[in-house]
Amino acid sequence: MNSTVGLCRYSVNLDDGGTYQASKGQRWLWRNWIDFWDSVPKGEVWTVLNGDLVDVNGKHKSSQVISLNETDVMKMTVDVLEPVLDKSDRVFVVRGTAAHTGLSGNIEEKIALDIGAEKCGDNYSWWELLLDCDGVKFYITHHGPLGRLRHTHGNALNRRAVEIEDLFAGRGVPQVTIQSHNHHFSTSSDEYKTKVYALPSWQLKTDFAKRIGIIEQDIVGGVWFNCDGGEYRDNVKRYEMPGQGAWKP
Repeated sequence: MNSTVGLCRYSVNLDDGGTYQASKGQRWLWRNWIDFWDSVPKGEVWTVLNGDLVDVNGKHKSSQVISLNETDVMKMTVDVLEPVLDKSDRVFVVRGTAAHTGLSGNIEEKIALDIGAEKCGDNYSWWELLLDCDGVKFYITHHGPLGRLRHTHGNALNRRAVEIEDLFAGRGVPQVTIQSHNHHFSTSSDEYKTKVYALPSWQLKTDFAKRIGIIEQDIVGGVWFNCDGGEYRDNVKRYEMPGQGAWKP
Protein backbone atom coordinates (compact mmCIF):
# COMPACT_ATOMS: atom_id res chain seq x y z
CA MET A 1 0.00 0.00 0.00
CA ASN A 2 0.93 3.66 -0.54
CA SER A 3 2.39 2.78 -3.94
CA THR A 4 0.94 4.47 -7.01
CA VAL A 5 1.09 1.06 -8.70
CA GLY A 6 -0.11 -0.89 -5.66
CA LEU A 7 -3.33 -1.72 -3.89
CA CYS A 8 -5.62 1.09 -2.78
CA ARG A 9 -9.29 1.90 -2.76
CA TYR A 10 -10.75 3.93 -5.61
CA SER A 11 -10.44 7.13 -3.59
CA VAL A 12 -8.12 7.99 -0.69
CA ASN A 13 -8.57 11.06 1.53
CA LEU A 14 -5.26 12.56 2.60
CA ASP A 15 -4.34 14.38 5.80
CA ASP A 16 -4.13 17.81 4.17
CA GLY A 17 -7.68 17.55 2.80
CA GLY A 18 -6.73 16.48 -0.70
CA THR A 19 -7.85 13.28 -2.40
CA TYR A 20 -5.90 10.66 -4.31
CA GLN A 21 -7.84 8.93 -7.10
CA ALA A 22 -6.76 5.41 -8.01
CA SER A 23 -5.41 4.84 -11.50
CA LYS A 24 -6.98 2.46 -14.00
CA GLY A 25 -4.42 -0.19 -13.04
CA GLN A 26 -5.12 0.28 -9.34
CA ARG A 27 -8.86 -0.08 -9.90
CA TRP A 28 -8.10 -3.38 -11.68
CA LEU A 29 -6.00 -4.46 -8.68
CA TRP A 30 -8.77 -3.59 -6.23
CA ARG A 31 -11.42 -5.56 -8.15
CA ASN A 32 -9.19 -8.63 -8.16
CA TRP A 33 -8.32 -8.17 -4.46
CA ILE A 34 -12.03 -8.27 -3.64
CA ASP A 35 -12.54 -11.28 -5.92
CA PHE A 36 -9.69 -13.13 -4.19
CA TRP A 37 -11.20 -12.66 -0.74
CA ASP A 38 -14.68 -13.52 -2.00
CA SER A 39 -13.21 -16.82 -3.25
CA VAL A 40 -11.90 -17.82 0.18
CA PRO A 41 -14.51 -20.21 1.63
CA LYS A 42 -16.21 -19.66 4.95
CA GLY A 43 -14.79 -21.44 7.96
CA GLU A 44 -11.86 -20.82 10.24
CA VAL A 45 -9.48 -18.62 8.23
CA TRP A 46 -5.90 -17.85 9.24
CA THR A 47 -4.27 -15.17 7.12
CA VAL A 48 -0.57 -14.44 6.75
CA LEU A 49 0.39 -11.04 5.32
CA ASN A 50 3.84 -11.90 4.07
CA GLY A 51 5.88 -8.72 4.18
CA ASP A 52 6.27 -5.38 2.41
CA LEU A 53 2.74 -4.31 3.29
CA VAL A 54 3.55 -0.69 2.54
CA ASP A 55 6.07 1.51 0.81
CA VAL A 56 7.24 4.43 2.95
CA ASN A 57 9.99 5.57 0.58
CA GLY A 58 12.89 4.35 2.65
CA LYS A 59 16.25 3.26 1.27
CA HIS A 60 15.29 3.46 -2.41
CA LYS A 61 13.78 6.90 -3.02
CA SER A 62 10.84 6.78 -5.40
CA SER A 63 8.28 9.15 -6.86
CA GLN A 64 5.77 6.29 -6.95
CA VAL A 65 4.28 6.84 -3.49
CA ILE A 66 0.90 8.34 -2.66
CA SER A 67 1.89 10.13 0.56
CA LEU A 68 4.95 10.75 2.71
CA ASN A 69 2.72 11.16 5.76
CA GLU A 70 2.84 8.02 7.91
CA THR A 71 -0.68 8.68 9.22
CA ASP A 72 -2.02 8.60 5.65
CA VAL A 73 -0.15 5.36 5.03
CA MET A 74 -1.59 3.70 8.14
CA LYS A 75 -5.16 4.74 7.28
CA MET A 76 -5.07 3.57 3.67
CA THR A 77 -3.46 0.27 4.70
CA VAL A 78 -6.14 -0.54 7.27
CA ASP A 79 -8.82 0.40 4.71
CA VAL A 80 -7.33 -2.00 2.15
CA LEU A 81 -7.11 -4.75 4.78
CA GLU A 82 -10.79 -4.47 5.68
CA PRO A 83 -11.81 -7.49 3.50
CA VAL A 84 -8.99 -9.48 5.13
CA LEU A 85 -10.03 -8.63 8.67
CA ASP A 86 -13.69 -9.36 7.92
CA LYS A 87 -12.83 -12.85 6.64
CA SER A 88 -10.06 -13.89 9.04
CA ASP A 89 -10.18 -15.43 12.49
CA ARG A 90 -6.44 -14.90 12.96
CA VAL A 91 -3.99 -12.63 11.15
CA PHE A 92 -0.20 -12.92 11.15
CA VAL A 93 2.10 -10.17 9.86
CA VAL A 94 5.55 -11.14 8.57
CA ARG A 95 8.16 -8.40 8.22
CA GLY A 96 9.53 -7.46 4.81
CA THR A 97 12.41 -5.24 3.73
CA ALA A 98 13.67 -2.02 5.29
CA ALA A 99 13.69 -0.36 1.87
CA HIS A 100 9.88 -0.47 1.88
CA THR A 101 8.70 -0.70 5.47
CA GLY A 102 11.39 1.04 7.51
CA LEU A 103 14.18 -0.29 9.68
CA SER A 104 13.29 -3.52 11.51
CA GLY A 105 9.90 -3.51 9.80
CA ASN A 106 8.72 -0.76 12.15
CA ILE A 107 5.73 0.28 10.01
CA GLU A 108 4.57 -3.35 9.72
CA GLU A 109 4.89 -3.70 13.49
CA LYS A 110 2.64 -0.63 13.91
CA ILE A 111 0.11 -2.02 11.45
CA ALA A 112 0.16 -5.44 13.12
CA LEU A 113 -0.46 -3.81 16.50
CA ASP A 114 -3.28 -1.70 15.08
CA ILE A 115 -5.14 -4.65 13.54
CA GLY A 116 -4.57 -6.97 16.51
CA ALA A 117 -2.36 -9.50 14.72
CA GLU A 118 -1.10 -12.61 16.51
CA LYS A 119 1.91 -11.85 18.69
CA CYS A 120 5.50 -13.04 18.41
CA GLY A 121 6.69 -12.74 22.00
CA ASP A 122 6.27 -9.07 22.88
CA ASN A 123 5.96 -8.04 19.23
CA TYR A 124 3.01 -8.23 16.85
CA SER A 125 4.98 -9.10 13.70
CA TRP A 126 7.37 -11.89 12.77
CA TRP A 127 10.64 -12.23 10.91
CA GLU A 128 9.85 -15.90 10.31
CA LEU A 129 6.70 -17.81 11.11
CA LEU A 130 6.49 -21.52 11.83
CA LEU A 131 2.79 -22.34 11.82
CA ASP A 132 0.90 -25.56 12.53
CA CYS A 133 -2.52 -25.46 10.88
CA ASP A 134 -4.53 -28.60 11.66
CA GLY A 135 -1.44 -30.80 11.45
CA VAL A 136 0.08 -29.08 8.42
CA LYS A 137 3.31 -27.26 9.26
CA PHE A 138 4.15 -24.07 7.33
CA TYR A 139 7.46 -22.21 7.35
CA ILE A 140 6.88 -18.65 6.14
CA THR A 141 9.34 -15.83 5.49
CA HIS A 142 9.21 -12.78 3.26
CA HIS A 143 12.62 -13.35 1.71
CA GLY A 144 13.81 -16.30 -0.31
CA PRO A 145 15.80 -17.04 -3.47
CA LEU A 146 14.27 -16.96 -6.93
CA GLY A 147 15.98 -16.86 -10.31
CA ARG A 148 15.31 -13.64 -12.19
CA LEU A 149 14.38 -15.51 -15.37
CA ARG A 150 11.23 -17.64 -15.56
CA HIS A 151 13.10 -20.77 -16.60
CA THR A 152 15.42 -20.46 -13.58
CA HIS A 153 12.71 -20.03 -10.91
CA GLY A 154 12.40 -23.74 -10.22
CA ASN A 155 16.14 -24.25 -9.71
CA ALA A 156 16.24 -21.64 -6.94
CA LEU A 157 13.18 -23.08 -5.22
CA ASN A 158 14.51 -26.63 -5.37
CA ARG A 159 17.68 -25.36 -3.71
CA ARG A 160 15.52 -23.67 -1.09
CA ALA A 161 13.70 -26.96 -0.44
CA VAL A 162 17.01 -28.69 0.29
CA GLU A 163 18.02 -25.85 2.63
CA ILE A 164 14.75 -26.17 4.55
CA GLU A 165 15.19 -29.94 4.84
CA ASP A 166 18.63 -29.37 6.35
CA LEU A 167 17.40 -26.57 8.63
CA PHE A 168 14.63 -28.70 10.13
CA ALA A 169 16.42 -32.03 10.13
CA GLY A 170 15.59 -33.88 13.34
CA ARG A 171 12.68 -31.63 14.32
CA GLY A 172 10.13 -32.22 11.58
CA VAL A 173 10.39 -30.71 8.11
CA PRO A 174 7.42 -28.41 7.33
CA GLN A 175 5.23 -29.65 4.51
CA VAL A 176 4.95 -26.15 3.04
CA THR A 177 7.51 -23.35 2.75
CA ILE A 178 6.30 -19.94 1.61
CA GLN A 179 8.28 -16.90 0.46
CA SER A 180 7.42 -13.65 -1.30
CA HIS A 181 9.61 -10.61 -2.16
CA ASN A 182 10.28 -11.45 -5.83
CA HIS A 183 6.72 -10.83 -7.09
CA HIS A 184 6.56 -14.04 -9.13
CA PHE A 185 4.60 -17.24 -8.58
CA SER A 186 6.48 -20.51 -8.81
CA THR A 187 6.88 -23.75 -6.88
CA SER A 188 9.57 -26.31 -6.23
CA SER A 189 9.21 -29.83 -7.59
CA ASP A 190 7.39 -32.54 -5.64
CA GLU A 191 10.42 -34.72 -4.88
CA TYR A 192 11.35 -32.91 -1.65
CA LYS A 193 9.94 -33.19 1.84
CA THR A 194 8.80 -29.55 1.72
CA LYS A 195 6.96 -27.83 -1.11
CA VAL A 196 8.22 -24.28 -1.66
CA TYR A 197 5.84 -21.62 -2.93
CA ALA A 198 7.10 -18.27 -4.20
CA LEU A 199 4.12 -15.93 -4.18
CA PRO A 200 3.13 -13.13 -6.54
CA SER A 201 2.54 -9.64 -5.21
CA TRP A 202 -0.42 -7.26 -5.32
CA GLN A 203 1.54 -4.58 -7.15
CA LEU A 204 2.04 -3.72 -10.80
CA LYS A 205 5.55 -3.26 -12.18
CA THR A 206 7.37 -0.37 -10.58
CA ASP A 207 9.91 1.97 -12.09
CA PHE A 208 12.62 -0.27 -10.61
CA ALA A 209 11.19 -3.41 -12.25
CA LYS A 210 11.10 -1.69 -15.62
CA ARG A 211 14.59 -0.28 -15.14
CA ILE A 212 16.14 -3.71 -14.64
CA GLY A 213 14.42 -5.04 -17.74
CA ILE A 214 11.60 -7.24 -16.43
CA ILE A 215 9.32 -7.70 -19.44
CA GLU A 216 6.87 -10.28 -18.10
CA GLN A 217 3.19 -9.37 -18.02
CA ASP A 218 1.78 -8.07 -14.72
CA ILE A 219 0.40 -11.02 -12.75
CA VAL A 220 -0.86 -10.60 -9.18
CA GLY A 221 -2.62 -12.90 -6.74
CA GLY A 222 -2.29 -15.16 -3.74
CA VAL A 223 -2.72 -18.71 -2.46
CA TRP A 224 -5.01 -20.19 0.15
CA PHE A 225 -4.75 -23.68 1.61
CA ASN A 226 -7.35 -26.14 2.86
CA CYS A 227 -5.80 -27.99 5.82
CA ASP A 228 -7.39 -31.08 7.31
CA GLY A 229 -5.80 -33.67 9.56
CA GLY A 230 -2.24 -33.16 8.36
CA GLU A 231 -3.17 -32.99 4.68
CA TYR A 232 -3.52 -29.87 2.57
CA ARG A 233 -4.81 -28.72 -0.80
CA ASP A 234 -3.58 -25.51 -2.39
CA ASN A 235 -5.75 -23.02 -4.25
CA VAL A 236 -3.77 -20.63 -6.42
CA LYS A 237 -5.47 -17.46 -7.62
CA ARG A 238 -3.62 -15.42 -10.23
CA TYR A 239 -4.84 -12.44 -12.23
CA GLU A 240 -3.09 -11.36 -15.42
CA MET A 241 -3.49 -7.82 -16.64
CA PRO A 242 -4.44 -7.66 -20.34
CA GLY A 243 -1.52 -6.68 -22.54
CA GLN A 244 -1.31 -3.28 -24.13
CA GLY A 245 -2.18 -3.15 -27.82
CA ALA A 246 0.12 -1.66 -30.44
CA TRP A 247 -0.12 2.10 -30.95
CA LYS A 248 -1.29 3.19 -34.36
CA PRO A 249 -2.58 6.53 -35.67
